[in-house]
Amino acid sequence: MFKRIVLTLLSGAFVCPVACREEHTYLVDAANLAAVDDYLGKIGYRVTKTRHGGAFFATHVELGGKDERRDARELFTHIKHTLRPLVHFIEMVMRAMQSDEFLFAGAVIEANKLMAAIDSNPSFRNDLQSLATQLKGISADGSDRGRLDKVMRRLRDDGYLVLSNPDREIYQVTGKIEGSGANLRSARMTSFAQHA
Repeated sequence: MFKRIVLTLLSGAFVCPVACREEHTYLVDAANLAAVDDYLGKIGYRVTKTRHGGAFFATHVELGGKDERRDARELFTHIKHTLRPLVHFIEMVMRAMQSDEFLFAGAVIEANKLMAAIDSNPSFRNDLQSLATQLKGISADGSDRGRLDKVMRRLRDDGYLVLSNPDREIYQVTGKIEGSGANLRSARMTSFAQHA
């Protein structure tokens, strides 16, 4: 388990109870967390929690080296191509589902209910088309249902959603959403990346 968790964290993944239940349970134990953090510290990383504590991820201990600059540039590219559309998706879901609650780890999104709300409101259809255009590689052409499926699939592939019930098209939000693409890491890297 230790090796699997270390490799998972170093891959840039977020370890949360939705996407990585066993790994998350392992890291919740303080002794296991300390052991993983100690190991990562020897290679210049540390384990960090998202702001709300729903997921663990790896961050650099120090910034300034070539690898850290590369990671910072990759993060800002990721922000441009994924996080802005993610924020628009979250806003659209909240409005369509008439919820004031921000999406959190474990929250459920029923694609059929979301599609029904989109079908009944031209504003949501425009939002979906705009969202499909923002996400690189997703065409705004085609049916609304096709666009929604592609958006949901993309967010699943990017680790923000897990398809928990394929038959009913029910997705669960992962802890990665709390980090919004590692907002803690990006906050630490922002000033450095601007000078890189």
